[in-house]
Amino acid sequence: MNRKIIVKVKPGSLKRSIETFGSDRYLIKTTETENTKVNEDIIFMLSKYTGTPQQRLRIVAGVNSDDKIITIE
Repeated sequence: MNRKIIVKVKPGSLKRSIETFGSDRYLIKTTETENTKVNEDIIFMLSKYTGTPQQRLRIVAGVNSDDKIITIE
């Protein structure tokens, strides 16, 4: 069973951080500004935060948006 995570992204922040808002909802601040690097950084940060291997995290909606849905497989 896949678990869905809802993420709001703030690219171009001065500091990288993750804040939790309820169950499986996160605000992720990243210093990256380029879309591809932002997505890579989000997956890396969530992997470390949740203890889940990066290969199990996948962006299923919002690849080019600040609002994303990520599944943990």
